[in-house]
Amino acid sequence: MRFKLLVAAIAMAGATPALAENWDFVLVNKTGKTITMVEVAVAGSGEWKKDKRDEDMGDRKIKPGDDYTVHFDKDGKVCKYDVRMTFEGDDTPVIWAGFDACKFAFGDFALTNGVPTVKGT
Repeated sequence: MRFKLLVAAIAMAGATPALAENWDFVLVNKTGKTITMVEVAVAGSGEWKKDKRDEDMGDRKIKPGDDYTVHFDKDGKVCKYDVRMTFEGDDTPVIWAGFDACKFAFGDFALTNGVPTVKGT
């Protein structure tokens, strides 16, 4: 009987979903605008989560040219994330699709003729 319980416990442990990992990347603001909010979602999911700002940073605004470390929960083996930003004076968010957070530790996020572009390094 104990053997069956042990086998069942092992099977259930293997069936548990993968836990999210804390990850980050450095956002370089090349948009020409002040960013007031950054959100991250698994690419194409539309399930936005605000970045995990350190408590001492408060509601810091990211000015043009600033670097900012975005903290988020990596979802299993997923590497590509959509990044949504809201700007000061404009509540319309802009989305950068498919940033590869596994491949790039830094991203130069820009607006080129109003089109979101990102160059990862």
